[in-house]
Amino acid sequence: MKKTVLKLGLGTLLTANALILSEAFLPFTDVVLAADKAAVTTPAEAKTVQGKIANISQKAKTIALSTQDGGFFLMKFTDSTVFKGMDSAAELKEDEAIIALYTVSDGENIATSLEKDVVKLPEGAREIKTEELVGLLSDDKTVIIDSRPAERYAEGHVPGAVSIPFSKLVTMGEEGATLLSPYKNKHLVFYCGGPT
Repeated sequence: MKKTVLKLGLGTLLTANALILSEAFLPFTDVVLAADKAAVTTPAEAKTVQGKIANISQKAKTIALSTQDGGFFLMKFTDSTVFKGMDSAAELKEDEAIIALYTVSDGENIATSLEKDVVKLPEGAREIKTEELVGLLSDDKTVIIDSRPAERYAEGHVPGAVSIPFSKLVTMGEEGATLLSPYKNKHLVFYCGGPT
């Protein structure tokens, strides 16, 4: 049955092409045949979505995102998808935050680019590895600050860490600095529950 449909589809396409070329119809402008539809995508049509990966299938080439508004977003990635800062989709894992640029083609969301949504460190701050942190735990000039919500801190934290939730610092504005003032002569190491 598929071969019959394909032959009919191709026959119809060739007939339409012959009629258009012979000007049997009134001249059309901006005619787009279904086979050309994917090639019509322009950057102006691209949209952005951010969220955490709820599920990813390398075989089906699909990613399901949970968005900040509690929504759910499904998209496909293709051989044409650009992976920024990665070699392939194999580097993406569940619960990772990503930013996707996508277009809609035939009712499906198709990722044109994917990148991990990594927090940019402020000037003067640097990322350290676990091994370096272990060495700093016994240093009395270092204060480890857990910037996760207080509930997460209560569930478990790095030994000796102080709980100063990032959300509290943000809501306090400039007064949030008072939470850090007892440690002004110390080396501060912050950690959180997300990508850094």
